[in-house]
Amino acid sequence: MSVQFDFDSPFQGPPLSLISDAQGGIFLFYGDAALFGLAPLLAGWRLSQGERVLFLDGDNRFNPYPLVDLAKGIGHDPNTFLSSLFVSRAFTCHQMGSLVLNQLQSGLTAHHPRLVILCAPLETFYDESVPLIEAKNLLLHIVTALSRLAPDRIFVILSPFPKKSAGRRTFFLSHLKTTAKRIFRVERPGDVSEAAIRITEEKPEARQWVFPIEAPKAIHVHR
Repeated sequence: MSVQFDFDSPFQGPPLSLISDAQGGIFLFYGDAALFGLAPLLAGWRLSQGERVLFLDGDNRFNPYPLVDLAKGIGHDPNTFLSSLFVSRAFTCHQMGSLVLNQLQSGLTAHHPRLVILCAPLETFYDESVPLIEAKNLLLHIVTALSRLAPDRIFVILSPFPKKSAGRRTFFLSHLKTTAKRIFRVERPGDVSEAAIRITEEKPEARQWVFPIEAPKAIHVHR
C-alpha cells in the first residue's frame, strides 16, 4: 500500500504528532497490514528535515516509490532524499537479532538518525524451524537492546497481527508491548467505511483517530 500525500502539509497531525516526542522512545503500531502504509510518511517526515533514517525490514516490505513521489511533491530531489535512508533486511530471526544486537549501534553512531523504523520485526520469529525457546530468548535480547537505545531517539515498530501459522508464538507481540512507550492499534473499521483505517491509542491514553484511505493504493493523513 502506498501513501497518497497532502503535499501542502504532509507532516502535520496524526500519526506524526503522536510520536513527535523530544525525549524519544519506542512507539508500537500493530494490527492490520494497512499499517505498512505509514512507513513512507514516517520516513519522509525526517528525511525532509535533512536527517538520516534507518529502516530495519523483517518482511521485505520496503517500497521506495512512495518516497520518490513524496520527494517530488515537496520539491526535493528523490535521489538525495533516498540517499539518506539506510535499509537493512533480515530473512531469519537470527539475522534480525544480528541487525539489532550487533549492527544497530554502529549504524546509530555513523548516521546519527533521529528516527529508526523496525518494519515487521516479528515475522521471522514465527518460523517453526527455530525452536520456540530459542526464538523467545533472542527476542527478549532484542527488546532489551531496543529499550537501552530508545531514550535518545524515536524507534517506530510496525508489527502486523501474528500470522495464523504463528501458533503459540502469537504471544511474541506482547513482548514488544512491554517495552513500548506508546502503543497504537491499527484496524480497518467496517462500521465507518471500508476505505478507512482506525488508529486507537492503547498506552498511555485511550484515544482514537480515523483516516480515509484510497484502497488499494493509499492512506490519506489529515489534521
